[in-house]
Amino acid sequence: MKEQIQKNIVLGLFIALLGIVVGAVVWFLLWVMDLGISFLWEWVPSQLSLPPWYTVAVCGCGGGLVGILQHYFGPCPSPLAEDMAKIRGGERLPYDKLPIIAVCALVPLIFGGSIGPEAGLTGIIAGLCFWLADRFKTSYIEVEELAQVGIAATLGAIFKAPLFGCVHNVEDAGGESKIPKTSKTVFYFIAILSGFGVFTALSHYLGGGMGLGRFTGITIGRNEWLLMIPIAVAGSLVGMAFQGFTRLSRWLVRPLADKKILLGVIGGVALGGVAMALPYTMWSGESQMTQVMEGWQAVPAALLFATALVKLFMTNFCIETGWRGGNIFPIIFSGVCFGYGCAALLPMINPAFCVAVATASVVGAVMRKPLAVVMLLMLCFPVDAIVPMLAGAYIAAAIPMPGVLESKK
Repeated sequence: MKEQIQKNIVLGLFIALLGIVVGAVVWFLLWVMDLGISFLWEWVPSQLSLPPWYTVAVCGCGGGLVGILQHYFGPCPSPLAEDMAKIRGGERLPYDKLPIIAVCALVPLIFGGSIGPEAGLTGIIAGLCFWLADRFKTSYIEVEELAQVGIAATLGAIFKAPLFGCVHNVEDAGGESKIPKTSKTVFYFIAILSGFGVFTALSHYLGGGMGLGRFTGITIGRNEWLLMIPIAVAGSLVGMAFQGFTRLSRWLVRPLADKKILLGVIGGVALGGVAMALPYTMWSGESQMTQVMEGWQAVPAALLFATALVKLFMTNFCIETGWRGGNIFPIIFSGVCFGYGCAALLPMINPAFCVAVATASVVGAVMRKPLAVVMLLMLCFPVDAIVPMLAGAYIAAAIPMPGVLESKK
């Protein structure tokens, strides 16, 4: 008994150290991303008189860099779901090319890709976990469990939602844990809280990081309850469209699958061209979300719906043309745009309620993890929105995906 307690204490300290490393690495990479974005999209335009096609030119150049990286280093970074599946299947993620993964993850983000950072960051952290396991050769924890804990800490830090990091992995887990359930939960929270704490402290004192806008003033009355299910169903259909866009994007790029550099340029030019008409289709959407929250009433509902759908398409098109990254932030942003579009058409209900249900259903239709969706969106919405968000997320997850929309390799 005493020996087991000692092992748990040592392991707890090791996991806390891992969380600290995760928080610091995630902060540094996001800080570099912010620095690059500020230079390219704020400082340069403020110093020069630039033509209207500056966005297309920069995105096209970024696409060339993306294509070169994909040509020489292969598909990089890997999707989060793919990395998680490999780890649970007993595969080890390589850690000999972590700097390359970092560069491949940062370049499309800096040049305006309609993607999130979670795919690249989780791949880097998972590889780092395998490196640490090999160096310390700890026998107190299975190496795949260590990688899962690291990924949970990474997600908690990126999204500033500690519970999301844990619940995402729990809902995703299909196999039996090799760590006792209670101990596993404790270790998850040690890693997540230490990583989140370090990330928050560094972001506060040194800048950088990411964060979604915060909704307030939600009210729920008779009209809201009556329209909750129709909004959730509509949001579910929008979320399903994301899967259809995945399949469409793969079909579009298939003839050029071996021409990585050309594909990267095509993706960049398309991104920049679309952004000239719909600016919010660039980047992950987390910073643009605040702008939409403040000015949505001046935007026609049709434009909000168009932004939501085009954003979902561009996220897929970016990924398929080599601008590889995550999809969670862009999907949340699309859900918010769709929710405000619904609010513009339904003035009899509270806008924040409408956005909460719509966003939960759009994200729920893609992720199929209702609890994780709600834990993630609690970062944006008040406690009063929990029941509507649960309804939206569970309705979306319960509606089966039509076979014609399922993405195929």
